[in-house]
Amino acid sequence: MQKKLFSMLALLLTAVIVVGCNTSDQTEQADVEQQEPANSQKPSDNETAGDDKQETPTTDATQTETPATPQQEVQYVQNGVDKKETASEAKSEAQGYKFQQLPEFKLSQEEPGKDMLVSNADDEVFMRIETTNTSETNYDAVKTSMQDYMNAVGSPVALSPEELSAFKDIKNIEGYVVDFDTEKVIGVVFEKDGLITKLTIHDNDEQDLTAAMLAMAATISKK
Repeated sequence: MQKKLFSMLALLLTAVIVVGCNTSDQTEQADVEQQEPANSQKPSDNETAGDDKQETPTTDATQTETPATPQQEVQYVQNGVDKKETASEAKSEAQGYKFQQLPEFKLSQEEPGKDMLVSNADDEVFMRIETTNTSETNYDAVKTSMQDYMNAVGSPVALSPEELSAFKDIKNIEGYVVDFDTEKVIGVVFEKDGLITKLTIHDNDEQDLTAAMLAMAATISKK
């Protein structure tokens, strides 16, 4: 009887030990699962590639370009031949004007208040340019100065409206010429765009660039 009781107690103890071991293993596994984040999944290849991809900064495809120099066609007559050329805008360094300059000429400062536009073909062919704001002087005073100069040069003859036809939208204008054997001197004064401009042109029969210089002078305006 005691032997049978001992055997039953041994079986019961063994069962308790087995149940306790299984319970301990399940508890440890549950603890491990609780410590891991619920959403801890290994990122997919696409997600990894997306994370590693860096955005390339966008650049403005439109680059700032230097504005083109304004140009204008200039028509004139030289030695009886009609000519048409493209002139480019030029600005006086010391005076407050700009104009359309033909490529066959060079502009430079002669002295304060006076510029020289000289022919590349003949440096004795040129146009002196003097401009003054209307707020500083008046047209009649500059015209008188030009007339005095032309009278000192020789016997001036007034230029015809046809010879001054290149000038458009002019408030006042007057011009004279003194002819020599193969050379001539022209003086012109005009008022336009708030400027009073005085021109002195020296030309000769070989170059005959008076019309070209007057055509350029007709484009003079304030900067």
